[in-house]
Parts: sequence; C-alpha cells; structure tokens
Amino acid sequence: MKFGILGEAKIAREHVVPAILAAGHEVTHVGRRNPGQVPLPSIYKDASETDYEALLSEPSIDAIYNPLPNHLHVPYSIQALKLGKHVLCEKPVALNLDELIKLEAAAKETGAFFYEAYMVRSHPQWNWLKKLDIGKYQSSHFIFSYPQQPTGNYRNRAVDGGGPLYDIGCYAILSGCLLFKGGPEVVSATAIMNDSFDVEKQVDATLKWPNGETLSFTVSGSAALCQTLTVLGSDGWAKLNVPVNPPEITHAYWSNGGLQEGNKVSFPPCNQYKLMVDDFVALAESGSKSDFSISRIVTKAINEIQQAAGLSI
Repeated sequence: MKFGILGEAKIAREHVVPAILAAGHEVTHVGRRNPGQVPLPSIYKDASETDYEALLSEPSIDAIYNPLPNHLHVPYSIQALKLGKHVLCEKPVALNLDELIKLEAAAKETGAFFYEAYMVRSHPQWNWLKKLDIGKYQSSHFIFSYPQQPTGNYRNRAVDGGGPLYDIGCYAILSGCLLFKGGPEVVSATAIMNDSFDVEKQVDATLKWPNGETLSFTVSGSAALCQTLTVLGSDGWAKLNVPVNPPEITHAYWSNGGLQEGNKVSFPPCNQYKLMVDDFVALAESGSKSDFSISRIVTKAINEIQQAAGLSI
C-alpha cells in the first residue's frame, strides 16, 4: 500500500512511518505546510514533498496517515475520504460529537476505510489482559502523565484541541472500553488549570459502566513521567506496567488475590505500531466498514468530563 503523510509530527517520524516501512509498505509523499524550506528527514527516503492539498489529491496514494494537531483531524480526514483515500488518523479523532458525526457520514458515503490510531489495541498485553480470568471486574485505575511541553507545542493551546484530557485521557477511557461492555456515565471529574497556558494541566475522573464497573483515572501534562493500569476483579487483580508506550519487551503482573508482587508475565518483543499498520491495511484491503463505536464512546465521555470539570468544549 502507498501512504501519504500529512504534516511532520514527531510520532510520524519516530514511530508510524518506520512502522509503515517495516510492514512492507511505501511512503511516497509527505505533505508540509511550507514545502521546500528545509530538507525532509532521512526516514522519508525518496518520498516526494508537497503541500497538504496536493497530497490529498495525489492519485497514486492509497492511504493517508493524519497526525496533524487534534483540531485538524476531522477536516483533513474528511477531505481524504472524499478523495477515495483510506485514512489512519491519530487520536483523538474528534473534539466533539458533531465533528464525529460528519466524519462517520463521509466514511459511509465514500466507502473508504477510516481507522483511529490507537496502537495499544494491537499490543499482545491488552489481548492477554482481556482474556485473563480474575473473576468479575469491579474497578480499574489508570495513570498517565508527562512533563510540561515546550511553549510552541500544540498541546498547550486550547484552540488546537490541546490539554492532557484530549491527548492522553482518550487512552484512559479506551482502557475501559477494552475491558468493560457498553459506554460509561461520568460520576465525577475535576481539573486543575495550567499556570502558563489556556489548557488544563491535570484531570481526575471516575466513570461507571453499565454493569457496575468503575474506571478512575488521572492524566497530567505537567508532572513526572508515569504510566500504570491496575484492574481489580472479584477473584484477583492485574497490572500493566506500561499500558500505552511499553518498551519492546514489557511485563505485566497478576494474582488470584495475594498481596505479594504477583505472577510476572513477559511479552515477546513487538512493535505495536507495526501491528497497528498491519491491522489497518488488512481491514482496508478486505473492504471492512469503518467502526466508530469506540470513537463515539470516547468523544462523548471526554465532552461530559469537560462539562463536569468546568472546562470549555
């Protein structure tokens, strides 16, 4: 499959473009806001440089990877779909449900395939966790934080869909979607605003799923680097050491109720981004219909958390 890349995001250079190449596909074009000003990074090899609009209309491209800032996910993905391109788009795909409805309509109208780039869905540790028998799920606790980003980073601008709730809170809510059935209601939510920017620096929330399971999470864009997920069941517990950005070899722990460290599980080396690309290409080439069910749950929950915490939407 021939890919075009929208923009010059770090995640594209460091993770997704290498994954596309490792999966045996081509990156033939890169769209830039200001083409020609500086050379393309070496990872793009012989890819042609162009602007966004020319990239989207390039007939030789089969699929677009969209890692633009959050507020540009929906408009550029819709353009790509309407031009017959499959789309792999960074999370969170939409800032609100109105945006998401328009995107769903475009995917349905065109028949092109859309996939939200939650690479964690492809990692073996999540498949292991979903199949682990620790009794009836009761609650889960998710923490994801990273240090304050530099001034120019889009994560510091509300107009661009910045802030940790959009950026990494989506992973917290996704974890509940992978473990529990249905969509949650927001029980409580609080936010602490950033001292220097017009976005929150931390959000704490509790969500409740239809069968009574709860998810409590903390996400912060101005704290020590930390990731962890603990799941409590009626007969045991499980913990993912690094649920979102695990090293090549990562570990999990589980127990049937003991208070010790638990049983250690080591997963074989893998590149979750390559596995995601494999999944995306297989689904697109098989003619699968785009599935927005998780996107709807996550977007709705984010907007309800924003309302409960007094954040603007």
